Amino acid sequence: MPGGEGSFNHRQLTGMANYMDWKFSMKMHLIKKDLWEYVDGSKEDPVKDIKDLSYIVEGVSETIFNDLRDLSSGKEAWKVLAETYEDKSITRKVSIIKGLVNTRHTDCRDMTDYLHRAISAYQQLKSTGIKPDEELIAGIILANLPDRFEPLTMALKNCGEKITVDNFRNRLLAEDVKPK
Repeated sequence: MPGGEGSFNHRQLTGMANYMDWKFSMKMHLIKKDLWEYVDGSKEDPVKDIKDLSYIVEGVSETIFNDLRDLSSGKEAWKVLAETYEDKSITRKVSIIKGLVNTRHTDCRDMTDYLHRAISAYQQLKSTGIKPDEELIAGIILANLPDRFEPLTMALKNCGEKITVDNFRNRLLAEDVKPK
């Protein structure tokens, strides 16, 4: 299975630490293979259920095999993995919030890296069930920029648009390529 045609060519699930990224990658892989509907339960087909189970098993490390060994469908596997590895505890939420608040542009390679880290934290918060206010997240991201971004920050605050993560990401990336 590994390395074969259509195989899952992403990092394998190893536990809670990479579950959220793995979950997204695997879901996209199953959508590409037209199998997601069988995992989410909107369609049923015993042959497709076995096929999606095989892709899911291929995407996990050997230490996780025992969690899936006795299952007969991708839908069951998806549920077991979510119940086992999807951490929605208050400790996890606090950890994500701390990571977001403490991520500084100066600690990152460039604006792309900074935005990747910050937006990843935002998406992780959403996946825990928190519905973070986008304006607050945007404010945290803007607050952790160096002083040279102050004119852009002021322009965004005064533009009259609602500040969201999406409508300022491209502006920040464009500003970063200007001469310093």
